Amino acid sequence: MSEPELEIPENWESRVPGDWEWQSLWTAVEEGDNDYSGERVQQAIDADIDARVILDDGLFPGFNLQGNRFSEQLIFIPEMLITARAMKTGLALIRPLLAAAAEKPLGTFVIGTVLGDMHDIGQSIVTIMLENAGFNVINLGTDVHPDKFIETAIAEKADLIGFSALLSTTVYYQKVTIDEFKNSGHRDKVHILIGGAPTSQEWADECGADGWGKDAMAAVILARDLMSESRVAWS
Repeated sequence: MSEPELEIPENWESRVPGDWEWQSLWTAVEEGDNDYSGERVQQAIDADIDARVILDDGLFPGFNLQGNRFSEQLIFIPEMLITARAMKTGLALIRPLLAAAAEKPLGTFVIGTVLGDMHDIGQSIVTIMLENAGFNVINLGTDVHPDKFIETAIAEKADLIGFSALLSTTVYYQKVTIDEFKNSGHRDKVHILIGGAPTSQEWADECGADGWGKDAMAAVILARDLMSESRVAWS
């Protein structure tokens, strides 16, 4: 198992003042130093660096590096949560600037744990990582009835839906909920992802999901990829 490498944004120097460096922020996010990540992001704002550049060139590289390590099981949930905290600190400072510049989120993602299942640690981590990746996330919590998923998808004109299940006794409700989306006539308007300990790609294929995230980082990558695939528009 190889150690993931830091992916340095191409031509980042052309988007910042001549004496600027991002390495310290990449390291701060990677190591979970939320105090410095906030300080450095504020310095970037004060230097009139575009908020989207701060996000893409400054915050994402360290976050993605840890996400890749998480996917390779080189680090685990505690380390990923520390990195996410540092990411959120920086993101909180630039989010108003992104909104003011009419920067749209990558998409709207509705997530929740299926009916009968009260576990939320997995989908909570996915929520954090999706938000940090630029998605607007509506987290419905646990024990979510299929009708609630459908109602929220309609109200929010959702792009993606995520069903989490931790128990072998509740995973069947992922299929039930997908079937209810079909019955409601809205299945072709959303991309549906599933995840959780008892799930697999085989189960995703069987229950009719559009994809399976084996972990939080895989879910984010899959969500990004699915946003580029066509679907029927909400009326």
